[in-house]
Amino acid sequence: MRPQKLMRMAYLTNKDPQGYIDFDNLMVDYAEGDLSTHDKVKDLARLYPLRPMCNYIALCVRGEMRVTSNDRKFECIEGDILICPPNLNYDDINFSDDFECRVFCLSDHLIQGVLRSKADIWHHTVYINQPNVINVSSVCQKEFGFYFSLIRSKLTNHGGTLHKEILLTLVRAFLLELCFFLEKTRSVELGQKLSQGKVLFNKFISLLSSSDVKRQPITTYASQLAITPKYLTMLCLKYSNKTASQWVVQYTTEEIRFYLKSSNLSIKEISAKLGFSNMSHFGSYVRKHLGMSPSEYRHGKSEHQ
Repeated sequence: MRPQKLMRMAYLTNKDPQGYIDFDNLMVDYAEGDLSTHDKVKDLARLYPLRPMCNYIALCVRGEMRVTSNDRKFECIEGDILICPPNLNYDDINFSDDFECRVFCLSDHLIQGVLRSKADIWHHTVYINQPNVINVSSVCQKEFGFYFSLIRSKLTNHGGTLHKEILLTLVRAFLLELCFFLEKTRSVELGQKLSQGKVLFNKFISLLSSSDVKRQPITTYASQLAITPKYLTMLCLKYSNKTASQWVVQYTTEEIRFYLKSSNLSIKEISAKLGFSNMSHFGSYVRKHLGMSPSEYRHGKSEHQ
């Protein structure tokens, strides 16, 4: 079985009092370190406090789990899907003796990269309602299990030149199914009265996802929302534990990944399309956020190879 790079657990010891699980320590390509599957998580009960840097999507198959996150208590029982965004603190985790679950761990950039235009559905619902607990039908539970088994199989059994594309297609299909339920959750939420802060955060994500040039000053987005940049960043931190600038970088970086890997545009054309003033600036930005030059990233080569 091929080891999955993403999971590097730091067990709670005297030398490591935080017990954090850090999933954000490697710059890796899609399906190489941005995705893992797990079905044995009871060891987490003795690792808190936790602060995972990835998204958790867990189906409770049997029993129940209770989680405390940022002083809010959540319960997940059989038939529930628990969705947790990154950078949340988990202060306490308790399982029933018969607890079983199936868990996907996915990085933000994998989710955004495979969802593309649907990523705002994920960000609107997952970050506003953190964590999310969704009760699904028995049919949906079976489908989750099918995706889990198939994706796990593809992760551990490599074969053929199209393996990566097949794996990403499966992940995209799974996430689109999940977005269908999230969208229904969001529809109920929109029928209720949202706080002004939540409305503004949602509008910011919508503006960012729909902008042709995402790499714009925070003052530009704040101006469109008729608020100050400082207030916009405060809202982003409150609802997502990310600054407005970090959101802009995330969306911009995923645009760069997409066009370098999935388009026939020249690097110069991509640079202009994404709003960079010159090739030198674009190259520096890509090196900073992707760890290699645009040409090296496009051809799958690392500067360190």
